[in-house]
Amino acid sequence: MSKLRIRRHADRDVAEAYYLAAVDRATPSVPPLIAARREAKWAEVQAGDGPILQAEAEALGCSLQEVIDSVTAARRQWCEDEAQREAARVRAKALIRQADTPAEMHRIAAPWCD
Repeated sequence: MSKLRIRRHADRDVAEAYYLAAVDRATPSVPPLIAARREAKWAEVQAGDGPILQAEAEALGCSLQEVIDSVTAARRQWCEDEAQREAARVRAKALIRQADTPAEMHRIAAPWCD
């Protein structure tokens, strides 16, 4: 069973700040170590070679070009996914800023905070 929580905000500005921060906190993000690894691989792809790509090709028993193609395709997907997440976050925050009441802000932020 869900618990009902009631939040009372001193005024509209306090509510807005609360819900804007809630959306930011709830937006999925890539952990820093994974992001760094992705960027290192991408730098090697752009250079056309590198120790990480070579190690991956060796570990997978495939060619360097296959690894480069795989990283390139994955990068494209990561960028598309990140763009969609960022657009949704920006859209939610814009709607919160336009909301007249804390209740309306809560309704907008609810999918992010559940």
